[in-house]
Amino acid sequence: MKLTKIKKMIADLPKGPLDSYRKRATFDWKLLKLNLEGEDYINFQNTVWNFIRKTPVFQRLISPTLDEERRICNARIKALIDNDIANPVNHRDWFNVIFQYDASIPIKMGVMQGMVPVAILTLGTKDHSEIAEKLQEGQYASCFALTEISHGTNAKGIRTTATYDVQSKSFIIHTPDFEAAKCWAGGLGKTATHAIIFAQLITPDRSNHGLHTFIVPIRDPNTHLPLPGVIVGDMGEKIALNGLDNGFVMFDNYRVARQCLLNRTASVTEDGTYKTKVKNESKRFGASLGALSSGRATITSITVNIASLAMVIAVRYCAVRKQFGPSESEEWPVIEYQAQQWRLFPHLASIYAIKVFSSAFVTQMSEFQLKLSNAKNDDNIDHEGMEIHALSSAAKPLCSWTSRDIIQDCRESCGGHGYLKMSRLGDLRAENDANCTYEGENNVLIQQASNWLLNQWSNMLNGKSINSPLGTAHFIKDANNILMQKFCHSTIEDTIKIENLLLSFQWLICYYLKRTYEKTKYLKNNGYDDFETRNNIQVFFAQTLSLLYGQHALMKYFIERIQNPIWRPEERNVLTKLCSLYGAVTLEKKLGDFYAGGYATPMSNMENFLRSGIIMLCKELVNDAVALVDVLAPPDFIINSPLGMADGEVYKHIKEWMFEKKENFDRPTWWKEITRSKL
Repeated sequence: MKLTKIKKMIADLPKGPLDSYRKRATFDWKLLKLNLEGEDYINFQNTVWNFIRKTPVFQRLISPTLDEERRICNARIKALIDNDIANPVNHRDWFNVIFQYDASIPIKMGVMQGMVPVAILTLGTKDHSEIAEKLQEGQYASCFALTEISHGTNAKGIRTTATYDVQSKSFIIHTPDFEAAKCWAGGLGKTATHAIIFAQLITPDRSNHGLHTFIVPIRDPNTHLPLPGVIVGDMGEKIALNGLDNGFVMFDNYRVARQCLLNRTASVTEDGTYKTKVKNESKRFGASLGALSSGRATITSITVNIASLAMVIAVRYCAVRKQFGPSESEEWPVIEYQAQQWRLFPHLASIYAIKVFSSAFVTQMSEFQLKLSNAKNDDNIDHEGMEIHALSSAAKPLCSWTSRDIIQDCRESCGGHGYLKMSRLGDLRAENDANCTYEGENNVLIQQASNWLLNQWSNMLNGKSINSPLGTAHFIKDANNILMQKFCHSTIEDTIKIENLLLSFQWLICYYLKRTYEKTKYLKNNGYDDFETRNNIQVFFAQTLSLLYGQHALMKYFIERIQNPIWRPEERNVLTKLCSLYGAVTLEKKLGDFYAGGYATPMSNMENFLRSGIIMLCKELVNDAVALVDVLAPPDFIINSPLGMADGEVYKHIKEWMFEKKENFDRPTWWKEITRSKL
């Protein structure tokens, strides 16, 4: 593609205080952005940004009420849909583009346009084509209701029941008490007319066939009032994301048609007979777990969108903010200080690692869902579903916790100005906070990954194959040889080579797998049951194992992406530095394990090589840091922070922000209460 076309597609950045750093960059940021995101994505991104900038409903509100936030979010969604801007059929990346403007919009749309249609597509049949069509046309509004007041991550503990009644040929959906009320469903509070409901399916013979999905009418589409037998309401104001109307619903022996059951894999005949189309229960379970992982996979991209905004703000600010220097007459930008580089650049590397990983993983998730919707599922579908479930159960906590730490360090690196609401860093921190909880509370969810990994370890010990269609755990088959390896590098450069770091990751995972497996075996031999054993292997064992597995996956996907021949030498060079920094910083935190496990010896000098390599990489990335965040940055009206504008005129924009509000200069109405003057 000609450079003139690229310049037209990607707007030039305004001149200003950041120019000196942009001139020092070792690569062309526009070309890297093009190769990283692709021409199609960038064009779509521009279309969305231009639409938001020109459409009145997207003008930002000042101190809106909760009801106004709910209303404006719904109005913005309607504008996007009516103008065919956010259409997952036309572009699957619509979600990521909108997220950096207002996170409430894509989360709500993700449910309406993503989770619900996917559930109907993968779990429903032709019986549900009419309702799917009305949802698509906007005649109905939908939500996804799995969580209950007293049960969230433990889906098997869900207490809502759907009992089939032969006489009326309907399911009776019932909420036994408030603790079983469906809650936190996005869009349920004020807007949904229908909901995907998860309930225990009970047949007339009183057999409980476990959790099944139903598409259930909640409100009358003509009056928008709750249907008889349904109590539905809003959960109220949250820490953030208040454009999203999270709601709760209870059912009082509420009857719905037999066809409300999403019956691709299981159905109930008119006479009440339960039939499953997947004879192998474990295969059905594995496929179902994979199908339910789409939300967690998507959250990995949510986290990187939020963290990217924080990093853009922090790096641009720190490249302008000057404090101290080698003489009284000279001040350095704070980004030049080693401590500041250490605070920010490993996080910048993490953002690129998550960005690459989430893009690939969401694609794999989409391909898996297409396989599920195909009547002729392949024989490997259950293994792929289980691996997707395990990887999403590790990656979602890893990415949301990483984003949490990134935003906090970005806030602190901006000092006092970062604490102002105008910086937007506080709002970003609050928006990301939800990612640590929904779609499975992190500390609970992460156990699912370790359970799968321990099963793979057991397969290895028993001479069975490793079931890893995505390739994230293939190396476990060679665990015995991996554990015999030692750190043998004699230079900093060899230590931080990405392929060598990946091998160190694999040793560390095998080391933790072996330790966790042996701890499990010890507890069972001493009389602990399966539940107690799982509970007692978490801290220092299973949780660490799962996080390492997720970090290894990020490293693996990053390395594979770097090997793509599309990159120019200078682009591959800077991406390799980021990948190396991500791996080195992650492994440096586990140096104690490398020495305790015998991988490194006191004479190996591993800690010095690794730490020196980290400092070296951080120093080398100073020249490229501003250009690297330029690649990530949306337009200024999306960033919406005076600290992170593209021109770098930080103090000018802070002044504008402060002087814009008349109330900043008004005498308070309670001014007489301030002093004890007798006037």
